[in-house]
Amino acid sequence: MIKLIATDMDGTWLNSDKKYDVDLFEKDIALMKKNNINFVIASGNQYDNLKTRFPDNIDDLYFVAENGALVAKGNQILAIEDLTIEEINEIRRACNEYRYPVVWAGLNSAYVLKSDGTELYQEMKKYYHKLTAVDSFEEITDRLFKMSFVILDKNVLDLVPEMKEKYPNLGFVAGSEYTIDVSKVNMNKAVGLKLLGEKLGIAPKEMVAFGDSGNDVAMLEYVGKSFATSTAQVVAKEAADELIGSSDDSSVQRKIIALLSK
Repeated sequence: MIKLIATDMDGTWLNSDKKYDVDLFEKDIALMKKNNINFVIASGNQYDNLKTRFPDNIDDLYFVAENGALVAKGNQILAIEDLTIEEINEIRRACNEYRYPVVWAGLNSAYVLKSDGTELYQEMKKYYHKLTAVDSFEEITDRLFKMSFVILDKNVLDLVPEMKEKYPNLGFVAGSEYTIDVSKVNMNKAVGLKLLGEKLGIAPKEMVAFGDSGNDVAMLEYVGKSFATSTAQVVAKEAADELIGSSDDSSVQRKIIALLSK
């Protein structure tokens, strides 16, 4: 029996225009309420950004944000896993070696450097509702969860193993086709689902998940039944039990209806 459904956002729930079929979602949420199923938005994105996607349904949703570092029920934060000073310093050393633009994610805002330009700021604004451009990352006094490299000139899947080998005390996953997320070792969306499962009395086998990227792999492997979109990264396809269509075809929304209409 399905008791929890979790979905990634970009490339999974959201289409190429960063939108989704609201009418299909209303059918999804109605079916989930009818069947007493918990709906979880599981993303590497910022918590505040995720809430803007579901303005009329926030209280009905759980959120596993920042790749598992922040877990919430509606507007209530349930758990936070900050980076330690040692981990932050280690990430800074990686930043000094890999000279790519980066985004730091914190509780109050995400942060980019002004020197990286307005184009990066505008692109990251799609993923971070609260985003601050700073002169130096030394200015940040926020609680930090994650840092993301923005890489446009290389395949991120080729770089992840190299970074893991060089910095074994940090966790690296492909957040998208052009980002690598850096956080605590073993911090991932499955951590958030495990916490919710313990809180709600739901076993992994009673969970379903949808994803498309490297940062979804742990979640896809953790749940009882998992699906990857047709445009997913190879690592996500290999981790999933089944492939469905693309996000542009609203495949996740349609699959939920199919699963709950049996």
